[in-house]
Amino acid sequence: MACKNSGPTLTIEDARRLPALCGVADAAALTGYSTHYISDCCSRGTIRGVKFGRRWCIDTAALLKQFGIGE
Repeated sequence: MACKNSGPTLTIEDARRLPALCGVADAAALTGYSTHYISDCCSRGTIRGVKFGRRWCIDTAALLKQFGIGE
Protein backbone atom coordinates (compact mmCIF):
# COMPACT_ATOMS: atom_id res chain seq x y z
CA MET A 1 0.00 0.00 0.00
CA ALA A 2 1.51 3.29 -1.11
CA CYS A 3 1.28 6.37 0.99
CA LYS A 4 0.64 9.13 -1.53
CA ASN A 5 1.19 12.74 -0.56
CA SER A 6 -0.79 15.59 -2.08
CA GLY A 7 1.35 15.37 -5.22
CA PRO A 8 4.78 16.15 -6.54
CA THR A 9 6.39 19.28 -5.17
CA LEU A 10 9.26 19.45 -7.66
CA THR A 11 8.68 20.56 -11.24
CA ILE A 12 10.03 18.82 -14.32
CA GLU A 13 12.67 21.56 -14.56
CA ASP A 14 13.68 20.89 -10.94
CA ALA A 15 13.97 17.19 -11.78
CA ARG A 16 16.26 17.88 -14.72
CA ARG A 17 18.58 19.86 -12.45
CA LEU A 18 18.95 17.06 -9.90
CA PRO A 19 22.32 15.28 -9.79
CA ALA A 20 22.74 11.71 -11.07
CA LEU A 21 21.95 10.44 -7.56
CA CYS A 22 19.30 11.94 -5.31
CA GLY A 23 18.20 11.30 -1.75
CA VAL A 24 14.92 9.95 -0.43
CA ALA A 25 13.53 13.44 0.28
CA ASP A 26 14.12 14.59 -3.32
CA ALA A 27 12.68 11.35 -4.69
CA ALA A 28 9.60 11.76 -2.49
CA ALA A 29 9.15 15.39 -3.56
CA LEU A 30 9.53 14.39 -7.19
CA THR A 31 7.08 11.49 -7.15
CA GLY A 32 4.57 12.69 -4.57
CA TYR A 33 5.04 9.60 -2.40
CA SER A 34 6.10 9.69 1.25
CA THR A 35 9.74 9.36 2.25
CA HIS A 36 8.84 6.18 4.15
CA TYR A 37 7.35 4.61 1.02
CA ILE A 38 10.38 5.59 -1.10
CA SER A 39 12.77 4.10 1.49
CA ASP A 40 10.70 0.92 1.63
CA CYS A 41 10.77 0.61 -2.17
CA CYS A 42 14.55 1.02 -2.12
CA SER A 43 14.83 -1.72 0.52
CA ARG A 44 12.68 -4.06 -1.59
CA GLY A 45 14.59 -3.19 -4.75
CA THR A 46 11.62 -1.73 -6.62
CA ILE A 47 13.40 1.63 -6.78
CA ARG A 48 17.02 1.52 -7.87
CA GLY A 49 19.33 2.85 -5.18
CA VAL A 50 22.40 2.20 -3.07
CA LYS A 51 22.49 2.50 0.70
CA PHE A 52 25.41 4.30 2.33
CA GLY A 53 25.08 3.92 6.08
CA ARG A 54 21.52 5.04 6.82
CA ARG A 55 21.05 7.04 3.61
CA TRP A 56 19.75 5.91 0.25
CA CYS A 57 21.26 7.29 -2.95
CA ILE A 58 18.72 6.84 -5.73
CA ASP A 59 19.48 6.77 -9.45
CA THR A 60 17.64 9.92 -10.58
CA ALA A 61 17.35 8.96 -14.26
CA ALA A 62 15.96 5.51 -13.40
CA LEU A 63 13.48 7.07 -10.97
CA LEU A 64 12.24 9.55 -13.59
CA LYS A 65 11.84 6.76 -16.14
CA GLN A 66 10.15 4.38 -13.68
CA PHE A 67 7.52 6.96 -12.71
CA GLY A 68 7.14 8.35 -16.25
CA ILE A 69 8.24 11.82 -15.21
CA GLY A 70 9.33 14.22 -17.92
CA GLU A 71 8.30 12.06 -20.85
